Amino acid sequence: MFDSLRDKFQTVQEGITASFRGLSVADPPRRTQVDSSTVNYNAGADILHKYQTQWSELHKLAEENALRAQELDNVIGCLHQKFEKQWTDVGNIGSTLASVPQLLSSVQQLMEQIGALQGLFEDVEGALFQLEDMVETQDLQERQLDHRFQFALYKEKKLSELEAVRANLATEHADKVVQHELRQQKLLRERQDAFGQAFQQDVKEFKLSGSLPNKKKPGVDRGPSLEEVTLEPADTEELDKFLNDSE
Repeated sequence: MFDSLRDKFQTVQEGITASFRGLSVADPPRRTQVDSSTVNYNAGADILHKYQTQWSELHKLAEENALRAQELDNVIGCLHQKFEKQWTDVGNIGSTLASVPQLLSSVQQLMEQIGALQGLFEDVEGALFQLEDMVETQDLQERQLDHRFQFALYKEKKLSELEAVRANLATEHADKVVQHELRQQKLLRERQDAFGQAFQQDVKEFKLSGSLPNKKKPGVDRGPSLEEVTLEPADTEELDKFLNDSE
């Protein structure tokens, strides 16, 4: 549009230039007798100055219009880009609004899935609590088994120690019993020897005097009397021998 205006101004300029050229090369007018007092010799110069001034103003206005047209073209270009962007944004908004129902449906499905996941999370949390309880119970049972095993080992150890103590005590008791029996046997042999000597003495006195002595001599311990003597199997043999001799 501004290019066409520029072309028109250029055409007008060319037309004015051609008209001045036509005036300069045209045939001179016929000379008529004119009163020199009424002739204005500066009329052509004034007309030329007027046309030049108007042309200068037109040229200046044309340049200003061209600058303003350029600025307007830039503004129109910016507005065009802006409107194009807005139109694109409006199209995007329209497509987005068109996809809103689908988006709402997707959001609803997501909410339902989130609810289902929440239920699953609660189930998993409950299962985890049960698993913790089971783990604690298992640990408690393992500790109980460990304590029982330790107690069994301790009991077995103490029983082995008790058996060892019993064996030692039994051995010591057996040794003591053997020693006691040996002492008793030694004591019995000593008593039997003492009783045998006393019996032999009484027998000799009985053979000599014909009676058993009843009194003890002062200062002499002769042992028990014949009535107090308990005859052992060996003593019965001596008694039988004595009776046979007396017969």
